[in-house]
Amino acid sequence: MKKSVSESKGPNVFLRAIARLFSQGWHRLAKERVELPDGPLILVGNHICGLDPILIQATVNRPLSFLMAREYYQSMWYIRWGFDMVGAIPVSPGGANRQALQKAIEVVEQGNVLCIFPEGAANPPIPLHKILPGAAMISRETGAPIIPFRISGVWPFDHIHMWRPFYRRSRARIVVGNPLLMGDQKEGKEGILADTQVIRHAIRDLSRFDVSPDL
Repeated sequence: MKKSVSESKGPNVFLRAIARLFSQGWHRLAKERVELPDGPLILVGNHICGLDPILIQATVNRPLSFLMAREYYQSMWYIRWGFDMVGAIPVSPGGANRQALQKAIEVVEQGNVLCIFPEGAANPPIPLHKILPGAAMISRETGAPIIPFRISGVWPFDHIHMWRPFYRRSRARIVVGNPLLMGDQKEGKEGILADTQVIRHAIRDLSRFDVSPDL
């Protein structure tokens, strides 16, 4: 049975409104919202800083549930209640462990939108050089379409000043691509790896829309 909006995983209407006000007012994100299709979806994009989840949530019309690094979930105990409130799923270093992966699959199967930053860390040394296969695995298990997106125009996380991208004003831009039709010619591990490369290239192809934070 389809879940109602009030039962959906992710931040409620009030929290989403706060995200939009902050993103549009301070980070100058475009006010136009992207209308996502109904039903289970997986959003997959690049990862620049901790501001990224707020920006993508402010961009789309549906609540999002996120995978997040377990180290931050555990160390940031003072806002862990907020992570739980918005349905964050902590994952172990190197990718989702079996329990986290199963929980993510359940979220998608219930008709929700799951957002994944498959690089595994913010501001990696070589952006999108390699991505983890979790999104492809969840898509194959649930049949949910994958929609790529790309973030630009924000200040990167420098692994020292974690909160700087939040308070340093930027010109955030998020571009959402078309749903990906994943190939079904290959099965098993080979198929997952092939799907993962399709996802990586789709995110990189959106780089032509990138802007600078101080434009």
